[in-house]
Amino acid sequence: MVEEKILIVDDSVEVLEKTQNLLSQVGYSVIPCHSGEDALEFLDRERVDLVLLDINMPSLNGFEVCLRIRQKFALDDLPIIFLTSREDSDSVTKGFHAGASDFVSKSAISDILLARVNVHIRLSRTLSFLRDISLTDDLTGCYNRRHGMYSLREWFARSKRYGTQFSMIYFDLNGLKVINDKYGHQAGDLLLRSVVNACKKLLRESDMLFRMGGDEFMVLCPDTDKRGAFICAERMLEVVKAVTIVDCTVSFAFGIAHSSEDYKDMDEMLHSADSSMYECKKKMHAAAKEKK
Repeated sequence: MVEEKILIVDDSVEVLEKTQNLLSQVGYSVIPCHSGEDALEFLDRERVDLVLLDINMPSLNGFEVCLRIRQKFALDDLPIIFLTSREDSDSVTKGFHAGASDFVSKSAISDILLARVNVHIRLSRTLSFLRDISLTDDLTGCYNRRHGMYSLREWFARSKRYGTQFSMIYFDLNGLKVINDKYGHQAGDLLLRSVVNACKKLLRESDMLFRMGGDEFMVLCPDTDKRGAFICAERMLEVVKAVTIVDCTVSFAFGIAHSSEDYKDMDEMLHSADSSMYECKKKMHAAAKEKK
């Protein structure tokens, strides 16, 4: 059963019903919208895999709707096919400039529409797969350092321009070297994967977890103040303490930085969180020595 969702946007009830029936018969999940406004509202709430869009609609025409969708979704994130009776060169050119992926005539036979839809969904799925590979840490399955630096740069710029608030948690595991030395790197790898899995279950869908290298990790928490980030870090620490590899447990030291603290650039923000983390680590080592 095909699981992809397709949004059809057309003010013609007849076209909506005909296209919906065609796509539903081959297993696609189809959402009909009678206007561009309805389509944009729907995309604010839910994700789809492809949009079929008419050009001639009252109020917002297809070109305007396409431009607005592209402000939120990149070309390789969401294919948009104009399903239209307008096939003149000016309309086609304007459509591609607005961010369209393809054009299909309403007079085309059903097999052509199905073939175009299938091609663009397969292409989008492949691009998504390749992007995930390039952004993911092979060992743990969380995001990698490259994506971490890109995301931090993006959030920092957004914060400076629009006042969007976010917090950063930077943490370093304690105990990985002991496990590697005592039981080998396979046990250490298991520990890293177990820590990531435990933290992922706790984090919100909007939070992003990155492995920055070795046993160091970063979490970006959108719309979170410093106190909220501290609570999140403490909760992660509790679930990580429950991870046991043979007879060894693990903990971590962490530092927090918040976008409201007027850092001159993202490197300064990252350095601040990193410095706080090492201060935390020193205190943990000092406390451990006192217990001995």
